[in-house]
Amino acid sequence: MYNAYIKYLKMKIDYHTHNHFSVDSSQSTIDLIEHAIKMGIDEICITNHIETFPQDGGTGIFTYEEAFERFTQVKKEIDDIQKDFPNIKIKFGAELEYIEEWMPEMKRLVDDIDFDFLIGSVHVVDEVVISNTELSQELYKKVDEEHTYSRYFEQMFKMVEWGNFSVVGHFDVCKKGGTDIYGPFNPEKHKKQIIPILELMKQKGIGIELNTSGLRSNCKEIYPHTDILKWCKEIGIEHYTTGSDGHETKDIGWNIDKAMEILKEIGIKTISTYEKRIPTKFEI
Repeated sequence: MYNAYIKYLKMKIDYHTHNHFSVDSSQSTIDLIEHAIKMGIDEICITNHIETFPQDGGTGIFTYEEAFERFTQVKKEIDDIQKDFPNIKIKFGAELEYIEEWMPEMKRLVDDIDFDFLIGSVHVVDEVVISNTELSQELYKKVDEEHTYSRYFEQMFKMVEWGNFSVVGHFDVCKKGGTDIYGPFNPEKHKKQIIPILELMKQKGIGIELNTSGLRSNCKEIYPHTDILKWCKEIGIEHYTTGSDGHETKDIGWNIDKAMEILKEIGIKTISTYEKRIPTKFEI
């Protein structure tokens, strides 16, 4: 997608955070930024959900008009607050949900708003929010692992084919609720689906995030599994980001150091930051 320069400076980033402009978060942006600084974060990206959610916990609602108005407000707030925090860079992003019928208007939105960074995520399988441990049981108790995880990775492949985003978010979040029902996630069982996704990501210049929120969930693993990260390295995925997926102030910057250690152990030498969706690599 884009070429990236490598800067030989250390950079600690949290590129997956939510604030009061996400319906599932109430944290103020100033609290978020102050905690990030306390955690030693050099650069943060605010990546609110592109959709809203109904009160009954359903699968989400997206309209171009609502999202355009809300994210225009997000950008203005970031620009205003950045002036008061010169020691941390605050980037403007979003987390995009892959729902096939939304994609034409989603493309229009990301073309019309000057985002720095975009996460592509799959949260819904068979109209069930599988990224929510409680809600996912509605599906996971009815069908086997092969069905749910295969359907999840099918959706992910379609999302990467669409491709209008920077990195894939929480690549194997299906294991969040699945671990309780099916046992520990084994990527090898799903390698035939995962490898083509990674190859297409490489072809399109799409990166992958290390999302530390899995360490806070029942699966007790980072997203993605380290085997998947090893396949990323073998295939030649170029761009890696780290993110807490923090919806509460206390989670901002959480275990980012551990995520960077995992990258180093696998032999991945850089992380990437983004500005106007153009990546820059920094040595770990």
